[in-house]
Amino acid sequence: MGDVARLAERFAAAHRGEPLDYSVDSLAVVDRLLDARRQAKGKAASVAAEAGCYVGEVIRRHLGGRWRDTPAAPVRRGFLGLFGGGRPVFAPVLDLGVITVSPVEKVRARLRGPSEDTIEIYYEAVERTIIPRVEDLA
Repeated sequence: MGDVARLAERFAAAHRGEPLDYSVDSLAVVDRLLDARRQAKGKAASVAAEAGCYVGEVIRRHLGGRWRDTPAAPVRRGFLGLFGGGRPVFAPVLDLGVITVSPVEKVRARLRGPSEDTIEIYYEAVERTIIPRVEDLA
């Protein structure tokens, strides 16, 4: 899964002026960058893959896990996806033992709509699933 690390690095390098240091705090920066990208309405496919890999690498470095490739699904286009598919979508998943998460798909959803939970909330939900808090167990 060398592609994941390479795409995460590309995302961090493209935003050199930002504190993208694979810390949990850097996820707030990712949220801000995704909001700006959505408002600019630019091409989001490569940004989603790169940012999703970065988010996944933050999760992997702090909570563990292993990247796993998934069969690429074709992009559905047209009304209700009925008119043919485009090229396959890059969508690796991160296997954390207890759960499997898809940070690339999460970023895609975040780029589609501002009502989608932030990347910071996504990380917290993953963390709570992996490391339950005492009050959650009571």
